[in-house]
Amino acid sequence: MTFKLGPAQDAENRIKRDFSEFSRLWSEVREVWLDDRCRQFEQQHLSNLGPSLTRFSSALQECCEVIRRAEEALNDDRARSDRLE
Repeated sequence: MTFKLGPAQDAENRIKRDFSEFSRLWSEVREVWLDDRCRQFEQQHLSNLGPSLTRFSSALQECCEVIRRAEEALNDDRARSDRLE
């Protein structure tokens, strides 16, 4: 059995692309929304978003790598078992 990593990698790429688009749009909004409510909104709702997405992306990449290594180990064990038979 092979675990398909493509959907997980596609999701990560989509999240990165959408966050980049969001960042671009937010930059445009910030050019015209120049008051305390903007700063408050940014601090309360957006300041942790980038770092959280970075941590998520790193964790997802690490998970995919662990799955790849596990599959390699299983395939090696199967190959050894087949040779012994």
